[in-house]
Amino acid sequence: MGKVNGNLNTRTQHSYASLIQSAFGYFMLFSTASNAFRQFLKPKRLAILEAVLIGLIAASAAVLLKQSVYWLGGWRVKESLLLPAWLLLPAVGLGGGFLAGLLIERVAPEATGSGIPQVKAALAYVPIALNLRVAIVKLLSTTLTLSSGFVLGRQGPTVQIGAALAAQLSRWVPASPDHQRQLIAAGAAAGLAAGFDAPIAGVLFVIEELLHDVSSLTLGTAILASFTGGVVSRVLAGSSLNLGTHSTLYQTGLSPREIPFFLLLGILTGVLAALFNRSILASLKFSRRHLRIGLPWKIGLAGLISGATIALLPPEFRDTTTCRGF
Repeated sequence: MGKVNGNLNTRTQHSYASLIQSAFGYFMLFSTASNAFRQFLKPKRLAILEAVLIGLIAASAAVLLKQSVYWLGGWRVKESLLLPAWLLLPAVGLGGGFLAGLLIERVAPEATGSGIPQVKAALAYVPIALNLRVAIVKLLSTTLTLSSGFVLGRQGPTVQIGAALAAQLSRWVPASPDHQRQLIAAGAAAGLAAGFDAPIAGVLFVIEELLHDVSSLTLGTAILASFTGGVVSRVLAGSSLNLGTHSTLYQTGLSPREIPFFLLLGILTGVLAALFNRSILASLKFSRRHLRIGLPWKIGLAGLISGATIALLPPEFRDTTTCRGF
């Protein structure tokens, strides 16, 4: 009986010892994993992960915007060849502009305009909304207006969408205000790089226009996000992405006899550009003083006029996405 009790005690001691060893092993494994996780969460390494993630998300949104405009704009052009263009194009411009204005007015007034001034204001700590709601409204309203025939560009909207997505991500991940600014600027760079296949331009845009900062962390975050956006846009867009490489097939030369014509071209371009800017400012003043209508009707009226103008042009000019270098 005593031997049996002794054997039980010995087995119990061995089981306790093995249990303690197992617990100690799990503790050491957890401690090692915890230390590795802390090392991974250092500011610089976390910034790398955030920059890549922002580049992926902003690029996906930029490609979605571009392809959506292609699809809806292509439908509009195709239908204009089958139905009376003088009726279809103004109606589509009016409807698309009205819906875009209604969406902006009711859901996200911060999504009005080009979007770049709003991003600059947010980076200057001006209290303006820049979040997921603004990004979604900006994407939908831009798709509606551009595919409806508005002769506008995607640069400003793409920058605001990327910056708004990055701002939303920076709220989910604890970050200082300065680091949030870097992430927002990185999102703008990634959106610009993905939308136009221009990663270097995205980086320079952040440095020159948004942050005016060339520190190592800011520059590294912008470069990673921008080039990630460029790669993702190539993968997602595939052969539909116009890289503009065909221009390298042509050779040009300069003759001294052509110099006066280039000078005349420069003078005319400067004069017409100044008149264009003045006409925009004058139209804004006229709209604010005399057009006492809501934003949906203002944008709808602009779409109506734009559609009627395009209907008077040859069919080759109805695809406004091609005219804007999409």
